[in-house]
Order: sequence, then C-alpha cells, then structure tokens
Amino acid sequence: MTETASRRSEPPAPPKTFSIQTKRAAIQALRVMIACTVTYGLSQLLNLQQGYWAVFTVLIVMQNSVGATAGMAVDRLVATVAGAVLGGVAVFLTPHQPLPIGIALICVVGIASFVSMREPRLRNAGLTAAIVMLTHSQAVPVEVFVIDRIAEITLGGVIGVLASLVILPTRSRTVVLDRFASALDVMAQILRTFAAAAEKGEAVSATEANIGLRQSLVAAEALLTDAQRERALWLARQGISDAIPRSLWRIRNDMTYVSHLLEAPFPAEVVAALGPQAAQVMRSQADFAQACGKALRDGSEIDSERLSEADSALEAAFEAFQNSKAAQSIGFRESGRLFGLDFTLRRLRQNFLDLADRIRESQVT
Repeated sequence: MTETASRRSEPPAPPKTFSIQTKRAAIQALRVMIACTVTYGLSQLLNLQQGYWAVFTVLIVMQNSVGATAGMAVDRLVATVAGAVLGGVAVFLTPHQPLPIGIALICVVGIASFVSMREPRLRNAGLTAAIVMLTHSQAVPVEVFVIDRIAEITLGGVIGVLASLVILPTRSRTVVLDRFASALDVMAQILRTFAAAAEKGEAVSATEANIGLRQSLVAAEALLTDAQRERALWLARQGISDAIPRSLWRIRNDMTYVSHLLEAPFPAEVVAALGPQAAQVMRSQADFAQACGKALRDGSEIDSERLSEADSALEAAFEAFQNSKAAQSIGFRESGRLFGLDFTLRRLRQNFLDLADRIRESQVT
C-alpha cells in the first residue's frame, strides 16, 4: 500500500482564517484612510499647488508591513527625485513648443526606461519626468516646480511610513519569521508521514509536498528584504540572520532525498530491525522542527537534547543490524539505500541543530 505524503503533509487550515484576513484588511484600510486624511489636510494647510501628488504617494507606498512601506517610500522618493530633475532639465532646455517638447519627452522617457532596466527602483522615474514636462506651467519657475514635486512626494512617503509605524503596526520581521515557522510546521508534517511509512514498511511519495515547501521558502525569502530594510532604516531593533533561510533550504533538500529513499518499501527484515527506531528519529525531528517554529514566533527556548535519545537508539539498532545475518541477505542496492537513509537522517539532525543556533543568534541580534 502506498501513502501519498503530498496529501497527508499539507498544513491543516488555520482556524478563523477568513476573520484573520478580514481583520488585517480592515487594519490596512484604517491606516490608509488616516494617512490620506492627514496628508490631504497638510497639503491644504501648506497650500501645496498640487497636493494630490502627496495623496497619490500615500496610496502607492502603503503596504501591509512597516518594512515594505518604508522600502516602497524610499524607492518612490529616489525615483521621484531622479525623474523630477531629469524632467526639469528637459523643460529648462527645451523651447515651449509642441514639437520640441514632444521630441524631448521621447528622449527623456527613453533614457529613464533604459536606466530603470538597470536599476529597478527607478522604474517610476520616467513617469515622474513625463508628468513634470507635461504639467509644468510657464508661470512657475522650473526649479520651484521640481522642488514642489519632490516636497509633495516626500510628504506622502513620510506620512505613509509613520502611519504604518504607529497605527497597529505589522513588522516585516514578524511576518517573515511567521512564514519560516509555517514552513517548519509543514516540514514536521512531512517528517511524520515519513516516520509512519518507515515504521510500517510502506512506500511514500512527497514530491508535491516538497514542491509546495520550496515555493513557501521562496516566498518567505522574498519578504526577507523588507525585514532587512526595516532594520537598516532603524525602524526595528532586531534583524533576521541570513543563515536561517540557508539552514531551512538544507533541511528541505535533505528531506527531498529522504523522500526519494522511501519511494519504495524496504525489505521486511530491515523494517523489523530498524523501522521503529528510524521512525522515532523522524518524529523527534518533527517535534524539533515545531519547537524551532515556536521559537521563531514567540522567542521560546529550544531544547536541543530532545534529538539525542532517538538518535542513540537508531545508532545502536543500526550497529546491531550490520552484525546480523539479516544484513547479509539484503542486496547491494538495498544496503545503499539503508546507508543513505542513515547518513541523511544524521545530516538532518545536524542541520536542525544548526538552525536552532541561528534562531538563537537572531533573537539577540
């Protein structure tokens, strides 16, 4: 009988998922509404000629975490400064006639597009330059027009970041650590599925589950940039060690290899001699994975000794099996698989211990 880990190792649906998502959406809506209100009020109070730029900036930069919002605001400001200066220079040098302006506009957006391909954070520079060129009035000096645009964008960006930081803030670091913890929960479920198959002598396939785990880690790593930027901008006290995702990838790769080894059942004599011990090792590793996930979420301690007892039992059973007649009856291929499983489980243990050390480092960073 073949168990399919891709079905059994999927994480259970979290309770009240809809209500949690609704709460997050409501909080984000509240942040955006307050930020837009403050921005609009200040633009009127300061008598900004085109204060809507500041409001537009708030709508563009406001993300669901502090780090993401800060990153978007910085990128928006850099692109605005570059685009406003480029557009202002073009306006200053170009006669105010339709044909010269059109030619200058084409050249400016071409230059901006080329630069943005080399530096993605400048992708909005061309838009800003085009708006400056097309909306500038001859009644206003070019330098004043450009400075006003930069001031309005800066106002919107600052208010957006402050709103994310003050109004029920969601830290990028918290989001990333929760994603890593969720990946560890999935790893724990896959390991328990492996344990059940090894103990019963059944074949198991975890291809789909491992693909899903890979996608989860890729998505979490993509968010890591926001957390690092959050720390770099002094918006958070603690960072996240780059070694955490590296350790998680090594664990995931080891689990993929274990999955390949268990795709076909081991001989009955191997299962009888080593199945329970190997299963216990994988269950202890599953428990350890969940303990690491809990530590990422709430900073709790990780007991590294919980892996030792099961490993010692497997080591003793493996040594006894090597000296038994049953070991001599299995073929070369099965021996290779068995040694491969033993080696990979040992390496998994070391990678889990390394992950625990990296988590501790991250908690005090």
